[in-house]
Amino acid sequence: MARDDLKMLVDWLTEPRNAAQWGGPGEAAHLEDHLADPRINQWIVEQDGSARAYIQDYDIHGFDDHPLATLPQGSRGIDTFIGREDWMGQGLGPAYLARHVARLLAGGAPAVGIDPHPDNTGAIQAYEKVGFSGDGLIQTKWGLARIMSLWPQ
Repeated sequence: MARDDLKMLVDWLTEPRNAAQWGGPGEAAHLEDHLADPRINQWIVEQDGSARAYIQDYDIHGFDDHPLATLPQGSRGIDTFIGREDWMGQGLGPAYLARHVARLLAGGAPAVGIDPHPDNTGAIQAYEKVGFSGDGLIQTKWGLARIMSLWPQ
């Protein structure tokens, strides 16, 4: 991801589903701040040469009191969304998540975690297709979250 992608992200964050889960277009300022944060890697997912989704992975233990902190040192957390609602339900999410997680595990991460809101059933189903599991709920500073993780086979 580059600074030039921020306008596109603002547009994506106006989509009702993304606004509900991510806090709307104002969230783009936080994503811009992440560009300079060495704990966070940001990516734009392309399909057939067109931008379709955003994903970030981050050092879970680089943040105080992170809800995924029960995972071992070196584990990575993921946050992600598909840009437009009409791009959902076509297998894009599980496809890029599987590739990204495989790359993180191959790079030495002992586990990968994700913490969706428990009402975000579509995302949870996509995460389960990739191999994430876990149904523990925790209250975080961002709201209620379902703690899910994926470990190497």
